[in-house]
Amino acid sequence: MSYNHNDSYYPPPPPPANYAQQGSYAPQGSYNPQGGYPPPPQQQAYPQNGGFYGSDYNQAPPQQSYEPPSTQYPPPPPQDYGSSGGDFKGAKHYNREPKFRDLWAALLFLLQFALFVVIAALFIKSLPSTAFKHSNNKHSTKDFFSLPTMIMWLCVLLVSIVFSIVYLGLMQMFAGKMLVISFWFAVVSMIGTGIYYLAAKIWFAGGIMLIFGIFYALMWFSWRHRIPFSKLVLEVVCHITRKFPSTIAISVGFLLIQALYSAFWSLAFAGSFKHMQQYQSCSTHTDRNGRQYESCSNVRQILAWVFMVFSFYWTSSVILNVLHTTICGTFATFYFFEGAPQGYPTKHPTLSSLKRAMTNSFGSICFGSLVVAIIQTVRAIVRAIRSQGDGNIVLQLLACCADCILGCIEAIVEFFNKYAYVEIAMYGKSFVPAAKDTWTLIKDRGVDALINDCLIGNVLQMGAFLCAAVVALVAWLYITITRPEYNITGSYTAPIIIAAFVLAMSMFMVLLKCIDSGAATTFVCLAEDPDAMARNNPRLFAMVRETYPQVVRGVHAVDRF
Repeated sequence: MSYNHNDSYYPPPPPPANYAQQGSYAPQGSYNPQGGYPPPPQQQAYPQNGGFYGSDYNQAPPQQSYEPPSTQYPPPPPQDYGSSGGDFKGAKHYNREPKFRDLWAALLFLLQFALFVVIAALFIKSLPSTAFKHSNNKHSTKDFFSLPTMIMWLCVLLVSIVFSIVYLGLMQMFAGKMLVISFWFAVVSMIGTGIYYLAAKIWFAGGIMLIFGIFYALMWFSWRHRIPFSKLVLEVVCHITRKFPSTIAISVGFLLIQALYSAFWSLAFAGSFKHMQQYQSCSTHTDRNGRQYESCSNVRQILAWVFMVFSFYWTSSVILNVLHTTICGTFATFYFFEGAPQGYPTKHPTLSSLKRAMTNSFGSICFGSLVVAIIQTVRAIVRAIRSQGDGNIVLQLLACCADCILGCIEAIVEFFNKYAYVEIAMYGKSFVPAAKDTWTLIKDRGVDALINDCLIGNVLQMGAFLCAAVVALVAWLYITITRPEYNITGSYTAPIIIAAFVLAMSMFMVLLKCIDSGAATTFVCLAEDPDAMARNNPRLFAMVRETYPQVVRGVHAVDRF
């Protein structure tokens, strides 16, 4: 089978033969049509003191800088390469015949989305007819769904995009400094919040935040050794992002899709209140004191809300995971094919990865997103029960415990899904095999150590908070200056600021998905095939080999399949 430049999953170029006996990673072997590529050298456990990656593991590494190999790579593999147990350690695991995986999940998602569109159309029709009418006097708007308010949300979107792009540039220019600043920013935020709570006489919350802030500050002495590794990973990810600016462009595109969907869902949810009133049933009851009271219930409205919440979680998760899988595919293409003389197997790696994510792997993405959406929906129901406890301490306690347990399960599932989608992007696997292989990868290869020692998440969290704060300030200034009639009493000010804060934080994380997805792909590719990193990024490979020798042994040392 020949390479397909659009649809196939691309195998990485074969590892150079006999590179372990040389000072560089230049290939020496040649391709043999009958016998395949020469087998890679038998890898051995690396010493704890991090010897040089050569024939003598006890020698000190040479001081000269790494020079790119001048020797040409072997020619591309023939059509039957890897089909009969070839020697390349990872070729047989790469899917060069993409198939539609987990098709049932994709069909179920499309059916759910079609049902949501029908219901949303009915709900939006129930909105007031004056909801979107604009008056020449911007101060005379009496309805929340007015043109000035829509302009405010547009400003929120634009400011979030501009801030996120500027912050991404700062990360690329000042990677190390941003890591240090983000750590102490978290410390100052926790201590400042604790002091505020104490000043407001919220003693318990203030004490907890102060204790966490102090302990977090003390963790600096054990965490500062992680900064060089995190800095190097961040520099590598930012370098690939600059090489493929399409990853940023596609993030902006998916942000707009998510924003449009969220706006459409919000309008439908607002219209559901009026539309579902016709199904409300009320009855009169008499209490023990002989007083009558009216009790109303609306089962259909509750069911409609549960479905809409579930649909929102599932659809939003699918949108974000399609973006995540697309970026992972782009980074994996760079990881395995950078420096190969034949170049990349496709002219537009990001578009090819997007096509695979939207077709062959779409069912697997829907499957993984469905699991998370179910957990999130159950959590939303538990929280609603908790808020309607009506002073029942036992019920609130049980709901609180259930919410905590579900939150832990959700975090664990999202963690594994994040790396399972990398396997899906690279190999085109179904969701369940990808999840199992992710567990094996993390458990046996020590990838969890790299993930725990990487502090890139701190930089992203700081950026998300700063972006949300700036956007919330913009929303407050806009609503204060325009002074719409529906907010004469100021009752809408706090909800608008909170909504702008949450939306801006979400948009920031979507736009910088390229950094988070790139780091995840780097870890998985490193554990899958460390030889590729030894070729295209020897600095990062040397640091990982020195600190995490169990990772660079590669998963080919264990038969996982």
